[in-house]
Amino acid sequence: MFKEATCMRVKSLTLFVVLVLVFSVVAAGCIGGGGGTATSSQETSESQSSGGHGGQSSSSSSSQHVDTTSESQIPVSTWQSPWESYNPIELGGKTYYITHVEYTYTASYNDGAKYTFDVMKERGYAQIHVYTSENGNKKDLGVFNVFAYHGRLTPVNNNTLPGLEYWIFVKDRTKDTDVYFLAPILNFGALISGNVVEVEIVSGSERYFWSNPAALGMYDKMPYQEGDLNDVFSSLDEGIGTIWAAVVSSGIWTGVENYDLTEPGQYDWNGMGISYHYKISPDGTVTFNGKTFKTAEVEWSYGLGGVTATGKGKIAPELPIPISFEGTFANPMEGFNTWSKFELKDLKLSQSFGTLQYSGLTPTQTQTQTQTETQTQTTTTTSTPQGLSTNWQLAWDASEPIEINGENYIVKEVAFKVEYKKGDSTFHMNITKGYREVQLNGENVYLLYANLSVDGEEYTYRVYVRQDSLGEYTSGILWVPQVYDMTNGPDFIKIEITGLGCHYTADENGNVEGDYNCGYISDDFQDYNMVWSLHTGFYGGIYGDVVSYVTLTNNGQGYTVEKDGKVGLAGIEFDLYKVTWSGLIENVDVPANGVTYVAPQLPFPVKVEAAISEMGAGGCYVKVELTDLKLEAG
Repeated sequence: MFKEATCMRVKSLTLFVVLVLVFSVVAAGCIGGGGGTATSSQETSESQSSGGHGGQSSSSSSSQHVDTTSESQIPVSTWQSPWESYNPIELGGKTYYITHVEYTYTASYNDGAKYTFDVMKERGYAQIHVYTSENGNKKDLGVFNVFAYHGRLTPVNNNTLPGLEYWIFVKDRTKDTDVYFLAPILNFGALISGNVVEVEIVSGSERYFWSNPAALGMYDKMPYQEGDLNDVFSSLDEGIGTIWAAVVSSGIWTGVENYDLTEPGQYDWNGMGISYHYKISPDGTVTFNGKTFKTAEVEWSYGLGGVTATGKGKIAPELPIPISFEGTFANPMEGFNTWSKFELKDLKLSQSFGTLQYSGLTPTQTQTQTQTETQTQTTTTTSTPQGLSTNWQLAWDASEPIEINGENYIVKEVAFKVEYKKGDSTFHMNITKGYREVQLNGENVYLLYANLSVDGEEYTYRVYVRQDSLGEYTSGILWVPQVYDMTNGPDFIKIEITGLGCHYTADENGNVEGDYNCGYISDDFQDYNMVWSLHTGFYGGIYGDVVSYVTLTNNGQGYTVEKDGKVGLAGIEFDLYKVTWSGLIENVDVPANGVTYVAPQLPFPVKVEAAISEMGAGGCYVKVELTDLKLEAG
């Protein structure tokens, strides 16, 4: 009777998934932890090398940077938060963001061919046109201010690889969108942040473009796209993603965090199948953007899960990105080592983010971008009255009486008005769901019902259950504005579906009669059911499991809250709170954006308007509004 939702079907994009989802190495955070034996020896003399690579970097880099101002800096002895790019760094009592990086990166795995790339990344504000697909045509919705990530991957001495350039535009800069900006990996982590407005990727002769109006609150506008993601990534070796994952998730970086890099020393630790050795040698300075940083040479070796790795690097404690490194990086999950070499060529520091000039990409085109005017980001907090009811966090669970204005009530029936759109197809539905006690074959049971009117056609779904099974339905799936979970629920006695010229029944003994496809209605109806399903959709009340994180008294990560009038239902007037959110659909990691109106005293939302926008697979829009409610004194 039902099938998988197509507007949330994740396409098979192997390399793309590898680039986006970088998993941590098992026990990476345990390096340096308790349970083993550790030794350290402080060397008695300073390192004889005062220049070395650091001096060379200083002389070669300073000629490339236009900012030649200098300022006194507060010494930093330990390297904290490696690769972290969301928070600013502190220099001389002032805070700076790293807005631009350039580096050369060489890598190989399984002792195979070495790939060398020049990589550029930058971030800042931008103005872009946003588009929607309307009747199969591209429609311009206007110009919008967004935050941008721009990157370019250029192969060195390799005519067979075309390189890659990308722009990612998000509604707001967050920790999720900033992830991997500094790391030696394309920062496609921003693509699963939930607030991506637009993406453009070019590789050789291939181009992919995706515009998502829903991220800006235009939930009823379908995403527009050109090209194919598979084609864009087809020329890149899938092993590159494995190499990046091994480097970024390596315990090397966190293992050296708490050691004093201004003093020479050696440190050893072993236990729980893990061992490591570090040698630290302060060795000079390096200059970027007119600012000079002390550096230390760090050598390491470690073993984890039967895989060993060795290497060395240069670290400036005040910067969250290494100056250079070279070595093998263990990947116990893959069972082999990867080798990487990294050299930071340039970085730019700014106390605020400037504006990047974007004019679009064409295949084989490269661009040089400049930052102009500066803007600052602010975080706002909206306070609302304390002492609100927490019934809304029950997330559809009305299996027990709920307290409203000091009185207990049992929810008996709900009615919703629905609009659902996928591509250029739209359907409208009214759905009433509830339960009552009846007799079936001489036995007192409960009848759970859903009466639907879909674009003028009437359908009835009935599920009969015993008393001991009622709570499995009234705890959620009975009240959600769809029928899939209810008709596929546990421990039913009988299911009966009646539709336009069709009838279907099934009972607990396996007896089946009638048309199995009765109640299917249409492909769009099945997609809509999956949007609201327990396992794939908005079942949690706002979306997914967000009810665990949202508070109606403050804004938070990925959502904002504001009081929004009142609504009358069941003869009672309820206060409304508007929650505007962006995030990922639970269990399938597909971006979604929307707004949910919550009455704190009710265990389900009063209104939800949302868009699901999957790159490479189109999108869908849903609007559901609670229009009626029946309560009994409990």
